[in-house]
Amino acid sequence: MALQRMDIFTDERAADALPMRFTAASIVLLAIVLLSATAVSDMLENERIRDAGIVLSQVDSHARMMSAQGEGSRVTLDIDVPAKMTIVLGGLPGSEDRWPEDARNHYIVAGSRHIVGESTAFYSNGDLNGTSILGPGKHRITLESVKRRSDNRIFVKVYES
Repeated sequence: MALQRMDIFTDERAADALPMRFTAASIVLLAIVLLSATAVSDMLENERIRDAGIVLSQVDSHARMMSAQGEGSRVTLDIDVPAKMTIVLGGLPGSEDRWPEDARNHYIVAGSRHIVGESTAFYSNGDLNGTSILGPGKHRITLESVKRRSDNRIFVKVYES
């Protein structure tokens, strides 16, 4: 069955299905774009969590050494907490009021996620009465080891200079 030249110009079956093809292609393309955006967003959040973990590790390594040496040490650090991240020293998520029982704990807040860790150092804020919270951005913090006389524990006070 050979098509004649005039049949190609008058046959409209392909033109009738063209809008449906465009619609199907648009839906597939939209799904691919949404999946790609979700993957990139997750990758960026994981990168920020990794960077916050590096900052927390730097603070914790200084605090552990200071705690082991006893009271009287002081160190000043310049840190940069990534955007959308918060570092809490001296508490557990949802129970920050239980300080000093949870003073050895620390965690990173990343949206609704909490990455919890434990240290050998006891953390405190500058007033020696609760947790120390470091929000996103650049900070110049001071770590100072002090002995709390009520229980003879060495605490590392973390406060902005």
